Amino acid sequence: MNTELVRPRTIDVSELPSGNRLGAWADALNEYWYALDLTDAGSGFANGRFGFFDIPGIRFGAIDSDPMNVFRRKEHLSDCGGDFYFLPIPMGDRVSLRQAGREAELAAGDLTVIATADTYQYQQGTANSLFTLRVDGPTMRDRIPMIDDLVAQPCNGQAPLVRVFVDFTHSLIRQRDDLDPDSAAAMAPHLLDLLALALTAPVDARKSNESSVRLAHLRRIMRAIENRLDDEALGPGTLATELGLSERYIQKMFAERGETLSGVIRARRIATAQRRLLDPTRRGLSIASIAFSIGFSDPAHFSRAFRNVTGLSPSEYRAERQMEN
Repeated sequence: MNTELVRPRTIDVSELPSGNRLGAWADALNEYWYALDLTDAGSGFANGRFGFFDIPGIRFGAIDSDPMNVFRRKEHLSDCGGDFYFLPIPMGDRVSLRQAGREAELAAGDLTVIATADTYQYQQGTANSLFTLRVDGPTMRDRIPMIDDLVAQPCNGQAPLVRVFVDFTHSLIRQRDDLDPDSAAAMAPHLLDLLALALTAPVDARKSNESSVRLAHLRRIMRAIENRLDDEALGPGTLATELGLSERYIQKMFAERGETLSGVIRARRIATAQRRLLDPTRRGLSIASIAFSIGFSDPAHFSRAFRNVTGLSPSEYRAERQMEN
């Protein structure tokens, strides 16, 4: 595998003349993250430093900066290449953000998702340190289909699965200078798997807000689907029994999103198959074995379903992608 990897790089504006620092900081964030506006939120912006590096589909950053306000405005949305999901993880003081009519306040170690395809406002009232991830939009939506429902929804940093994800992210950042391209490429799907677990972890469904209750149920449904992809009988009946919800309620939730439950299950199975076909640890597995592992009892049916989505048979997909890499 010969994967291109952007080596670690550091930007530091603190050595510039004081009057140039905020502008240089804004220019750097625009160049290396995406288009946005930036204003000083303190008594004068003096310090801004971030290091970043890439693995396929994901840009990691470690940021230390003075107080600032960040605005992603309507005029920024047409910016070429601006389809990302941005994950801020404060490691010092609290930060807050507003998107999609929601307001989220994050304490140290908390996690949330920002969709750069929509406007948002981010406020950092004190000098702070953050870990950040910028994930390509198609990559994120492929792995977490409900991701747009989760923007500006805070995930408690004390929750075990969130802590595991944050610790894994921190570990990758610490090891950035030693990661070779092959190792970096191998880490990307595992990181996204951990992120999916963290973002779909159970939340309190007893809140009075109906949308919060529905989101909690949707998270439970998506988690159950992921856990039971190998079950050929997976469907509204099995999910209803496992989750204590009615089949009609489950079907209605997906219909309101313009989807069907069967379509979501099929999409998750094919997306999982794509990852497994390219997983170097599964190269010895036959196409039939992969089909059985994601709930297809008939390899021929699996091949037809896979071709309908990708335009290739599973064996063609595996061979072609391995040649590209």
